[in-house]
Amino acid sequence: MVIDKIMLLTLVFFVIMIGGWLFFVSQNTKATQQKLRQLSHQHTLVNTDERARQLCIAVHQLHPLMHAGVDFLIQRDSPDSAPYIGEWYGQDPKPTPEQLQAAFSRVAGKDFMELRKAEYPSVGDQLDAAYKARRGDGSEQLHLDNLITDVKMKYPKSGACD
Repeated sequence: MVIDKIMLLTLVFFVIMIGGWLFFVSQNTKATQQKLRQLSHQHTLVNTDERARQLCIAVHQLHPLMHAGVDFLIQRDSPDSAPYIGEWYGQDPKPTPEQLQAAFSRVAGKDFMELRKAEYPSVGDQLDAAYKARRGDGSEQLHLDNLITDVKMKYPKSGACD
């Protein structure tokens, strides 16, 4: 009789644990699906609306590591209305309309190659760093590589906004 009660309690405990685990998984799945729908909507909006793409590029100029649909949401009230930043999830302060306009005006009409070229370290500096790296001192090469990576993130190819 004692074994039957212990077995029954153990069985109830496992049923409750499995039920809790299934509930947790289902809630997590719903949240993930909602986030994927949101990200897909942002991707579609940015790729089909030039004004939304410009807004995204302006945000990316101010915060290169932030991405539409993840760190902020671009919204518009109707197909004819101007897009705006509806939600801001970043730790940095949300940019003002003036900051966004200034950021976009820096890149408007310019190709990403022009913008990158203006900020890349000179070819001479890169060659000098490569020479020193071949001689065993790679510190300058690493520094220049980090600068180049920062510029590439700041000005993504073809004005794309991720």
